[in-house]
Amino acid sequence: MQREVNEEKRAKFMEFAGKRVNNVLHDIQILEPMARSNSYDFTKEDVEAMFNAMQESLNDAKEEFYKKFEEKARASKKVFSFGAAPVATEVEVAPAVETTETNVEA
Repeated sequence: MQREVNEEKRAKFMEFAGKRVNNVLHDIQILEPMARSNSYDFTKEDVEAMFNAMQESLNDAKEEFYKKFEEKARASKKVFSFGAAPVATEVEVAPAVETTETNVEA
């Protein structure tokens, strides 16, 4: 089931998100020439620390956006119950977790 989108709010999102993403892309692009400049000296550890910090911040921001979809999924999950009358109630559903490990029991 696809959720309904408020077109006015989507237009506002597209405008502001577009500007902000372009600002982030610009800042990344102006960081790049530092790697080629003789004006700076840095270690591999410095580079790893910089990019780890940026990646962590990017992951946190992405997680915040995905929370909206998880909350909608929880709110829309229905459960059937036998009784005097069929009743559909809302229940909390834990979001799916991706994993790269596989546990196999013999």
